[in-house]
Amino acid sequence: MSNLVSRPARLSPPRCAIILVVGALALGVLLAPTAGVAAPAVTIATLSADVWPEHDDPRVLIIYRGTLSADAPLPYPLSFAIPVGAQVHAAAYRRDGQLFAAQSQTSRDGDQARVAFLVPVRDFQFEYYADVISGQPQRAFAVALVFPLLVESLQVSVEQPLRSSGFTLTPASTRTATGGGFTYYLYTEERWPAGKVWSIRGAYRKEDNNPSLPRAAPPPAAAPAPVTGGGGPLLWLLPAVIGVVLGVAGTLTVTYLRRPRASRHAPSPPPSRRRDRSTRRDQEPAEPHYCANCGTRAGPRDRFCSNCGRPLPHT
Repeated sequence: MSNLVSRPARLSPPRCAIILVVGALALGVLLAPTAGVAAPAVTIATLSADVWPEHDDPRVLIIYRGTLSADAPLPYPLSFAIPVGAQVHAAAYRRDGQLFAAQSQTSRDGDQARVAFLVPVRDFQFEYYADVISGQPQRAFAVALVFPLLVESLQVSVEQPLRSSGFTLTPASTRTATGGGFTYYLYTEERWPAGKVWSIRGAYRKEDNNPSLPRAAPPPAAAPAPVTGGGGPLLWLLPAVIGVVLGVAGTLTVTYLRRPRASRHAPSPPPSRRRDRSTRRDQEPAEPHYCANCGTRAGPRDRFCSNCGRPLPHT
């Protein structure tokens, strides 16, 4: 019977590396959204757009108050197109009933400016002043609104300035509301497409140049909000990156452990083996010798014959 004992096959370090990396990528795919299915389309669930000429400034104040759809990954980047030269009054989000300012960046986009900011919650607010009123005392204005996402439910409110008369709008509104001494002309749209312009033109007469109300203060700045929840389309890469890092670390560990022991320690042999080599010659048996006088066999270290006492020749 053979004395050989079968040993389990061992994978070489390169094969281990390939297996670990492939496993890491597979983990990232499993933790990612369903393969081949696009992320849900984010929309603005509700949006109220206020168009207030000469409200607290000689220009038109435009206010967006909106709520992102429930599937929006947070924080979410918003970007609104406004006329070149318009003044941003607030880029903010609403949390627990309070309004907090968000950091915004304005860039030129063709014949428009684009304001981008990040909101950590679904409720947001964006305000700007557009210098689009002309004429005195008979005045006219035109406003074009464009939204970055599909708006499921859009409510537009146009405010008539105080002390104005002959206020007309195109297109005309079929509903009005009053509050605080103002008259509001209301419009409703359902599923307003992203990028489609919603426009309104108005005319009225006003003898003085004073706005309806004093200027309101912008919302206070808020401390940077912690990032929670989703994180956008690239979030699924995070598990894959973590898996790859773990795979590389595992590969290096396996490679180190599989290195020959001699390569991980000093190359010199153990002291006991060095002593064996140094004394091996002394331990080898010497050639037997005999007394030349009486023929008695002598030991290997004897200097005199044990029988006759004669000196023995050296070997």
